[in-house]
Amino acid sequence: MRLKYLGCCILFSVILYSCNKANSLGLEIQPQDDKIATSVDTIHLQSTDYLYSAVSAQCIDSMSMILGEYYNNKYGMVKADLVVQFAPPVNYEFPPAAYNVQPDSLVLFMFYRSYFGSDSEPMEISIYELNKSTPDYHTQYLTDFNLSQFLDINQSQLLGRKTITAVDYSISAKERESKSYVPTVKYYFSDTEKQRFFNVPHSAYKSVGDFINNFKGLYITTSYGKSTLLYLFEIDLKLFYHYSYKTKTASGKDTTQTVNTFVNYPASKDVRQINRIVRSGLAEKLNKRDSVNYLVSTSGAYPKITMPLGRIRERIASKMPGKDIRDIFVNSAEIVFEPTEMDFSKKAIPSPATLLIIPGSEVGDFIKTGSKKAYKNDDAQVIKYSSAKKSYAADVSRMLNKKLKDKTITDTSIDYLLIPVDIYTDKNGEVIEYRITKRFAAAVIRSGKNAYSPLRLTMVYSGF
Repeated sequence: MRLKYLGCCILFSVILYSCNKANSLGLEIQPQDDKIATSVDTIHLQSTDYLYSAVSAQCIDSMSMILGEYYNNKYGMVKADLVVQFAPPVNYEFPPAAYNVQPDSLVLFMFYRSYFGSDSEPMEISIYELNKSTPDYHTQYLTDFNLSQFLDINQSQLLGRKTITAVDYSISAKERESKSYVPTVKYYFSDTEKQRFFNVPHSAYKSVGDFINNFKGLYITTSYGKSTLLYLFEIDLKLFYHYSYKTKTASGKDTTQTVNTFVNYPASKDVRQINRIVRSGLAEKLNKRDSVNYLVSTSGAYPKITMPLGRIRERIASKMPGKDIRDIFVNSAEIVFEPTEMDFSKKAIPSPATLLIIPGSEVGDFIKTGSKKAYKNDDAQVIKYSSAKKSYAADVSRMLNKKLKDKTITDTSIDYLLIPVDIYTDKNGEVIEYRITKRFAAAVIRSGKNAYSPLRLTMVYSGF
């Protein structure tokens, strides 16, 4: 029995020695230079406040048509108004004159599902008619466009005013909570304006262009109230009219039949709607506190982040001497943008949901048109807010790998802007576009000089 036990021990020892020898032999065969080297590094980043002059004025969807004024002691004042064209029903024909067509009312409808600010503070909406020119369909307007090119703002061009609150308390809470209810601003034009609009020549309905030549559009603004921004998703102008014709009843008696109907002129994609945004009270606050940076969507305050490519290359070279940068791969490169001074009250200004970090050289084109181009080319990165971590975390390794390996880039640093964006998807949920956010959102984030938690880049990189 002892001999059997001793034999098993000897056999096990031989096998163990063979395995260790094999492993040792493998290490000896692999050249030292072929080992994978991995390093972790942290680099502090420089950041400053930056105020962009203007953004795209085009209202292409329900997320980009803003009306109202809002003032906040921290972020200043934002005032948004609209220049709006209306599309006719092309080739529309009114009943013949024999039918005695009579206009009943001309009504402007402005629909919104959401708003920001006060639900009960009054705001006065003023409506003017354009009298100089009308927006050119193919021109890319920015939000600081000169309003005087479209109209003279005076009493003769003022069509009317209406005072509202964001929540209509004249109807019951049950009605407001109904699924079919849509908050709507309705303005009834005067009889004079109604008749003048009705008298637009019928030949103007031959095309959108012909109609706009006869009715250039409206300028819609607010003349009172600094507490509310309405997020409009649709604007329609409706002409209600009736006509009569003689007919016979079932028994053969003569009778007159009256028909009540209307014509709808939508502010659709066939015509232009552009937002003018005036801001004040924020510029003088920027770059006054080097511990934080301001991020304000509607006002165009986008933090500028400097990516120190030269310093990153030097750090990699010092940790991996003798290795070519083209043989180095950045496995991860995380930047965490940490909001501070957060307000969790019911009426707090919302933080931007999604950000895009994009090179400053590409911002102009992106702001005017919006696209996925920079992201697809590994020049930009999308960052989403994490409510669990209460921060924005971005892995910019794709961007960094491209920049570090590009021998044509001789700059020692590249400036990026941090911009709030909206994400557009197709019916399958696939992202098709990023566009700048115009809805009001704001945050204060810790800067590169923040003593508590400075903005930094944490990298993991490896190479042979």
